[in-house]
Amino acid sequence: MTSSLCKHSFPVQAPGGSLFRPGDCTGCGVTWDAVQDELQRQADIIRVRTAHEGKCHYCGRPRMLFSYQRGPQPWDEAEPPVRWLCIPCWGDAQAIEEKTGFAEVGDAMKYGTDAQLARFVLGDEPRQTA
Repeated sequence: MTSSLCKHSFPVQAPGGSLFRPGDCTGCGVTWDAVQDELQRQADIIRVRTAHEGKCHYCGRPRMLFSYQRGPQPWDEAEPPVRWLCIPCWGDAQAIEEKTGFAEVGDAMKYGTDAQLARFVLGDEPRQTA
């Protein structure tokens, strides 16, 4: 595996790229997607190497635990906390965060709209009543 010391600068203006689809690095030519894949691979390695036995933060069962850290939100004053979750709870937290934007009910209740909270709790869009 080769290591790159490039600080990576991806153009986000035409003709080099766009905000939603950055172009290749101007320093080394690597693609945006390749860098994101490598960062995810490194995060997965850290997650597996730091796994340990303990009680899951969400379900409370004694299992093998993996680190889960939700994405940063506008209301965060510091880095989001790391939670130690078992595999089922980790997958659920990831899926809920991707769908609703919140990983914990406390954040959804405090910072979410009524629709976001309903989607978090019900796992679906709120139904319209006639």
